[in-house]
Amino acid sequence: MKGQECVVPETDTQRGSVAEVYHLVDLVAKKLTRLQRQRIKGEDLTPAQYSVLGLLWQRDGRQFNELSSTCCCSPSTITGVVDTLEKKGLVTREANPQDRRSLLVRLTDAGGALERATPGLEMIFEGCCGGLARDELGQLGELLRRLNDTIPDV
Repeated sequence: MKGQECVVPETDTQRGSVAEVYHLVDLVAKKLTRLQRQRIKGEDLTPAQYSVLGLLWQRDGRQFNELSSTCCCSPSTITGVVDTLEKKGLVTREANPQDRRSLLVRLTDAGGALERATPGLEMIFEGCCGGLARDELGQLGELLRRLNDTIPDV
């Protein structure tokens, strides 16, 4: 869809309806994913790989189930992402000293160094929210958290 503009369709959907909110959230998510993909493509990373690395940059040594729930994807998907990051030499797996049944995902030196070489989320999305003031972004974040909390996990 490179170069194709994403627009809100002209419909009879009432402003503020669940259908409109769903479409807008979906549209914004797609646009942000495309923007993220474009900004990190030089690092040979997918958005999922970048998200896992971002979590490890915040706090290294996370369990697979924590990565899975935080990224909102299946354990098998996280396993595939970690497998790829491990092949790239960016992460390793090690035994969890707190729980012998689980493994921790840790950054390698190369994975840690990549943080300094890649743009942070603030840089990736810089300029995309220029139409919103800082307090409006805070309000939007709060509304999205509340919306997320009302939607059941399936």
